Amino acid sequence: MKKSGYFILLCLLMFCTFYGIRYIRRPEKSQPAVSEIYENKIITSAYIVKTEQVYNAPAGGRIYHYIGEGTKVKKNSALATVYTGSVSEQTLAELNNVNQKIAEIQSSNSSYSFGANSQENIDIIKGKIIKSANKNSLESIESYKAQINSIVTGSVQDIRKSDISKLEAKKQQIEAEITSGKSDVYSQMAGVYSKNIDGLEETLTPKTVMSYKISDYDAIKAPENKTQNLVTGGEPICKVMNNQTWYVMAAVSADTAAKLSKGQKITVRFPQLPGIEAEGILEYISTEDRNADKNVVIIKCEQYKEGVLSLRLTGVELVIESYEGYRVPMSAIRLVDGEKSIMVRTETGTILRKCKVLYTDLSDQTVIISQDFNDTKGRLKESDSIIIGEK
Repeated sequence: MKKSGYFILLCLLMFCTFYGIRYIRRPEKSQPAVSEIYENKIITSAYIVKTEQVYNAPAGGRIYHYIGEGTKVKKNSALATVYTGSVSEQTLAELNNVNQKIAEIQSSNSSYSFGANSQENIDIIKGKIIKSANKNSLESIESYKAQINSIVTGSVQDIRKSDISKLEAKKQQIEAEITSGKSDVYSQMAGVYSKNIDGLEETLTPKTVMSYKISDYDAIKAPENKTQNLVTGGEPICKVMNNQTWYVMAAVSADTAAKLSKGQKITVRFPQLPGIEAEGILEYISTEDRNADKNVVIIKCEQYKEGVLSLRLTGVELVIESYEGYRVPMSAIRLVDGEKSIMVRTETGTILRKCKVLYTDLSDQTVIISQDFNDTKGRLKESDSIIIGEK
């Protein structure tokens, strides 16, 4: 009897040990908490639509543009001139070079505050050096480097005034050597200057496109992008564009259009202009026949963005939604007391943290979550591990 009791006790100990080890060693799946930005976006081509005022040549001859492409101009500014007599291209190229240098210094002055902190001013000029490097403008880079040195010595303002005075004198000298008659063209509105006439200025206006259907969109002719040195009287030579309000017009699938709504915020990016993006409002969605597989959408933007207005037909990214959080399998979400939570292994132990599901991706059974900021147990960190298996 005594032996059988020992045997039963031994069996119980073996049973408890076996299942206890299984419980302790049961695999527990987890993954590091890695932050992610998910964007629901449309990658397509689009037309830039803006209010444009086109100026014609007052006479036939050789054209010279006072203003550089994409430069802001005031009303009544001298935009271009047409030389009606003989003038060499070399002389005009020299004059253009001087004008560009003057414009660069003036542009630098407009964004440079002499009363500001010296380091802030240096940072502004560093940004201009990067832009000049992208354009391979070594001369401009040297000029900006000299400006930084001048800030350090405190003589920048006097040097700039001296530089402009010398350039203005050089400009007057070149102009005095040109004996040909000329006819100037002046702006009748403020905006952004362009010498690229594409033939769509009267076709793509904010007023006309607001009734476009996909058939109208498909019928838009290709931009011409005409620039020339010799013109005849009455020929379009340049334009000024409203830089306060402009539009992005694209064709999207009918399924995508059905998920959009007027007044919706959309971020527009331009792969051709790295780093440039604009916030816009969906202003128009075309009403199409039942059999149509596409719709026209128009986004209204009300911020000046450098380089955008010089574009017409361009690639765009239309960001419909954006979520920033942590992507985890749907199985990691737990419902505790009616609230969504995740089990997290931290440096000090395992705890339950409340979370919010921002986006559900059914294609791969994952969700993007953010921490519930009302949770008093602390924020989720990338050093934490999110437990996927049961605990």
